[in-house]
Amino acid sequence: MTTSKNTWLRLNHHWKKGDGSAIENLLNIMIPGLIGGLIATVILALVYKNKEKKDKGVVFSYYKLSYRRKMIRTLWSIPILVILIIGISFLAELDLTQIIILAVFFFALDGIQFLYNYWKWKKLEQ
Repeated sequence: MTTSKNTWLRLNHHWKKGDGSAIENLLNIMIPGLIGGLIATVILALVYKNKEKKDKGVVFSYYKLSYRRKMIRTLWSIPILVILIIGISFLAELDLTQIIILAVFFFALDGIQFLYNYWKWKKLEQ
């Protein structure tokens, strides 16, 4: 517990020193995560490309799901997005305008993913 508290205090102190703006702090957090996420997405998409997709039962990997199940999982991600936005805005000390921009970005991506999976699901049903 002490280690994580010390780490938080160091991060908080660094951000409050004025070494960078809130946007710079946010980008320092998000860019490595986005790059890692994109690499993992490409690798997993290639691994599961021509594998059978599951429509029932418990499946951990998003890439093993059918489009219908991907669409449902996208809906389940909305509460996680809300928590993520609150956490990022708190850690990066964003103002209201920046929080709104971040929220619109995340929810737009989630909406696009939902619509894409719905469209692919209905296309495969025909």
